[in-house]
Amino acid sequence: MLARRTSLVVVLGVVALVAALLVSGLLPAQAAPAAQTGATQPVSRTITVVGRGEVKVKPDVATTTVGVEALGPTVDAAMEDAQARMSSILAALKQLGIAEKDIQTSNFSINFERQPVEPKPVTAQATPGAFEPPAGFYRVSNMVQVTIRDLTKVSDVIDTAVKAGANNVWGISFSLDDTDALEAQARESAVADAKSRAEALASLNGVKVGPVMAISEVIGSQPVPMFAAADRGMGMGGGGTPAEPGEVTFSTQIQVIYAIQ
Repeated sequence: MLARRTSLVVVLGVVALVAALLVSGLLPAQAAPAAQTGATQPVSRTITVVGRGEVKVKPDVATTTVGVEALGPTVDAAMEDAQARMSSILAALKQLGIAEKDIQTSNFSINFERQPVEPKPVTAQATPGAFEPPAGFYRVSNMVQVTIRDLTKVSDVIDTAVKAGANNVWGISFSLDDTDALEAQARESAVADAKSRAEALASLNGVKVGPVMAISEVIGSQPVPMFAAADRGMGMGGGGTPAEPGEVTFSTQIQVIYAIQ
């Protein structure tokens, strides 16, 4: 019995020794990848800049909003007045050469406006529960947006609408009918500006600009037209309403990341 216990102890001791040797032999092989993982990685060397592009050009389209505002003691009376005047305005605009597709209703509303009244004293003769509607009038507004493709007719359109019965005119804005080419020019200018900025920064720091690593339009700064707007003051005397188209400006921003050589 004692001999068997002694043999078992010897066997277990040998197994433990072998296991220890195996573990100690494996440790260097397993530790090698960890040492490699902890090695210092090369730091990315880049220059990030935002280029700005802006292009100005003369507009070829104008838009304005004209309409009528009519008052009446009843809805029917105010509506009849507004309809008659708007029909006259539309006919005059079409006779001037404005196409139907370039005239679009932009607002129509009916409002009842109360007039201030002095409160009446309560008397014994007053009928309980009697209600007297407050005095007031109805206001009907009808507006149309007009697109003018011949800029020589801008003043004529406003003058014609007013003479035909319009008593509301809301500004004039100038733009381009097709903006694709202008947007492309603005982006091209922004990319060139980004390259110039990167080269200036590199020179100040004694390095050189490398290849482009990434490029994107700045969110919220895609090519945006900045429309020229004419004064809302109409000034009808002396040769018609003045309206100067000026220039339309398109601007955009491009972010470019360059590698540093």
